Amino acid sequence: MSTDLYVEVLRFYAGQMALLDSLDLEGYADTFTEDGVTHHVHRGQKLEGRGALLEHARAALPRYREVVVRHWNDNYRIEQGDDGALTVAYGSLVTLTDKEGQVRFESTYAVTDVLVRVDGRLRTRSRTLLRDRPAAA
Repeated sequence: MSTDLYVEVLRFYAGQMALLDSLDLEGYADTFTEDGVTHHVHRGQKLEGRGALLEHARAALPRYREVVVRHWNDNYRIEQGDDGALTVAYGSLVTLTDKEGQVRFESTYAVTDVLVRVDGRLRTRSRTLLRDRPAAA
């Protein structure tokens, strides 16, 4: 994988998370393909298409009106398939900061995305989120 492609992927995520953190839901949804799928494994929830993603995000919006949300993603592992699709696995932490500056940590997640090009731009075709849990003893 070229350095240019790696940097493009990092810039894609920086832009995508900035849209989500600023609660620009339409802009965030536009970073997915029209038929993009978001699968929250821990909830058994699969959102299929931009419309379902937007509906879910709008329903959750009141929870985020009184806090500042930040998504902290890191440890990207990127593999390019023969078809040009990129499989990107990374860790994600969500923080919520209230009016007093108190920070609350949400769960951490292992995320796997498939990115594809649509009209020359990267888009998320699928996102699978798995909430971190200790292994059963």
